[in-house]
Amino acid sequence: MKIVEAWLQPYSLPLVRPWAGARETIGVRHGVLLALRADDGLIGYGDCAPLPSSGEARRSLVIGALRAIVGDLRGRSVATAFAETGGGEFPEATWALETALYDLRARALDIPLARLLNSRAGSAIKVNAALGALDAGVGARAQAALASGYSTGKIKVGVGGVDVEIGLVHELAAQTGGRLRLRLDANCAWSASDARRFLLGIRDLPVECVEEPLAEPTLGLLAQLQALATCALAVDESLSVLGPDALFRARAVQRLVLKPARAGGVSATLRLADRARAAGMELVLTSVVDSAIGVVAAAHLAAALAAEQTHGLATLEWLREDVAPRPPLADGALSLPAGAGLGVAPHPNRAG
Repeated sequence: MKIVEAWLQPYSLPLVRPWAGARETIGVRHGVLLALRADDGLIGYGDCAPLPSSGEARRSLVIGALRAIVGDLRGRSVATAFAETGGGEFPEATWALETALYDLRARALDIPLARLLNSRAGSAIKVNAALGALDAGVGARAQAALASGYSTGKIKVGVGGVDVEIGLVHELAAQTGGRLRLRLDANCAWSASDARRFLLGIRDLPVECVEEPLAEPTLGLLAQLQALATCALAVDESLSVLGPDALFRARAVQRLVLKPARAGGVSATLRLADRARAAGMELVLTSVVDSAIGVVAAAHLAAALAAEQTHGLATLEWLREDVAPRPPLADGALSLPAGAGLGVAPHPNRAG
C-alpha cells in the first residue's frame, strides 16, 4: 500500500466556555487535520493540535515540521513511512502522522484501530466528566454529571488557597452525597508543605486521585506524599522532568497520566504503557479539548491499553463545533465509532 496523496486542513474550534489549562485559559482550539490517501483509495486521518501552553511560536514550528513531513510522503509505502516515524523534536507531529498511518493500516484490514493494537479490545471506555475549575459553579456541574451517568469527575485545583480549596472539596462531596468520585488536578501548583496539608485535609472524602501536586516534583517527595495519601497520586506533565526510567524504577506514585500527543505518538504511548504496567502503575489517557479525530484516536488507544480505567477523554462537549462526528457518550462511557480504523472521517467541509 502506497501513499499517493497527503494534505493538511487547518481548523479553529471555539469553545462553549473557557477551559482553564495549566498555564493559560483556552477560548479557541487550533490545529490541523492530516489526511493520507493510499493507492487503494483508503484515507487515514490524524490530528495535530499542539497544547495551547506551547505558545503560538512553537505551534507554528510544529505545524511547519508536519507540513515538511507531508511533502515527503507521496509515493512512499505505508510500511516505509512507519519505519521512518518516531522520535524527533515535535511529538505532536509524530502523533498526527502515526495516527493516520495506523488508521490506514486498520482500514486496510477492515478492523477497528483498537483491535489492531489489542485483539481483545472492547468497543467502549469509561470516562470522567470534565468539570473545570473548583469554582462557584462546580457543584451544579457535578450534579449534572451525576444525572448524566458519570461516576467520576475531574476538577482543576491549586488556584485558590489550600485551606479554602479543602473546604470547597468537602462542600462538593456533601453536595453530591459522596456518589461522585473526584479527580483533582493541581497542575504543579503546590509546595511540599501545601500538598501535604491538602492531602491530609481530604483523607476522608471520595477523592480517587490527585494529579501533579508539586510545583517542584522530585521522586522522593512524591513517594512521601503517596505514602501519606489515601488516594492515588498521578504524574502527567512532570514525566519529562522526572524521566521515565527513574519514575518506573522508583514507583513513587500509583498512576501515570498520558496525553498521546505529548508522549510522542502511538508507538511511544504503547511503549510507556508497557513500562507503566511492568512497574505496577495505573495508566489513564487524557486530552486537552482535542478535536473528535484526536479524541477518537486516544479512545482507541485507551480501549487497547487500559480498558479497566476511567479515562479523561470526555472533553468534546466543551467545543462549540467540531471537525468530525463525535462518538456516542452515555452513562459515563464513550463508545468507539463503528467501522474500520478510527471509524470516523471529517465532515465534508473539513476534509480539505
